[in-house]
Amino acid sequence: MYYKSKKLLLVLILGISLISCGSQDRVHSGDIVVNEAVVINDSFSNTFEQDEKDFLYNLFITEYYWSEYTPRPFNSVLYTDPQTMINALTYKPLDRWSYVSVGANSYGLYEQTTYGYGLYPRFDINGNFRISLIDINSPADAAGFQRGDIIVTINGEVASQEVFEDAVGQKGKVTTFRINRNGIDIYLSLTPQYFNYNVAQGNIIETNLGKSVGYLRFDSFSDDATLEIESIFDKFYQNSIDTLVIDMRYNGGGYLNTASILLDKLVRDKDGSVQFRSLWNSDNSDKNTVNTFETDNNSLDLKEILFLVTNDSASASETVINAMSASSLEVSVALIGATTRGKPVGMIGRIYNDNIYYLINFKVENADGVSDYFNGLTVTCPAIDDISREMGDVNETMLKQALHYVDTGGC
Repeated sequence: MYYKSKKLLLVLILGISLISCGSQDRVHSGDIVVNEAVVINDSFSNTFEQDEKDFLYNLFITEYYWSEYTPRPFNSVLYTDPQTMINALTYKPLDRWSYVSVGANSYGLYEQTTYGYGLYPRFDINGNFRISLIDINSPADAAGFQRGDIIVTINGEVASQEVFEDAVGQKGKVTTFRINRNGIDIYLSLTPQYFNYNVAQGNIIETNLGKSVGYLRFDSFSDDATLEIESIFDKFYQNSIDTLVIDMRYNGGGYLNTASILLDKLVRDKDGSVQFRSLWNSDNSDKNTVNTFETDNNSLDLKEILFLVTNDSASASETVINAMSASSLEVSVALIGATTRGKPVGMIGRIYNDNIYYLINFKVENADGVSDYFNGLTVTCPAIDDISREMGDVNETMLKQALHYVDTGGC
């Protein structure tokens, strides 16, 4: 049985670098799943010696989920860096995630701490450099920036990704933004810095037909998120919410433990029923785990749940959606937005010297045994990510579509 005090981690990141000088990479990223790191050798080394190559190859022929496809024999002498060797050994049809990282970089990512401003701009379809996301309780949030603001200039220069990243890199230096908001120019200043942020917000909104619906913005399955959602679900429970919208459009993953605790809030009186299973290869079936439901005081008796998703929704986000889609729960599930990333697998971190190796180790399935969604989870109703409006605004396209679905049962 899986105990919820144990932390399994599903984190979504693109590329090899886990800590970026800018903030943008944390939002628009690829996926990784990580578990507790197991220390093999904690001495520091900048070289990729044969003993480490042997260690890495052994992971591929033993713990790697697709170990049967690992080349045998394999000449590791040719490889001078870990990632190149990993790329040569991964199961190409499905594995897009196995990678190596320096340990110090990995551990810093799993906390709700980052560097920058807490705002994430991107060019919209009209060529405007528009803020698509603001971290909750970040410096940008406190300074009055809003999602949908158009950044016109940064320190007097025409706004672009390059200019933005250059400003972020100027630690401790004040950055002046010229913002256009609804046709009005505003000047706001920020200083790039390390900061803590929140990942959850919740409130109760009404559909056009007057039905009360819970709305939960959930940006990451971080460890502290379990504390953040307690008061939110207290409010939902006190108001007898039976329809919930969870906004995970930018949620790339986090702790499986957090996913399990969130699932407990979404289902009532199903104690002992399967949430999801983590299944290793046939040679490591003793490591398989099962997460089960446990009713909390503020667990909801949901009749309907809607997820707002995009291609940035992955890993633990997909685990929760897939778990709630199990037939035994008898909960109506709808996805609004765009097809999710597609990551039904995870990995456990193995440390050698200063490197942590993250190779796919297990797949995650729901109570019905569903796990084959490498192409992503398809949506019920397509909807664009309307970055001109705040998340949680009932007139924002994705949320508006979800509320329409609640009222009508259709798109």
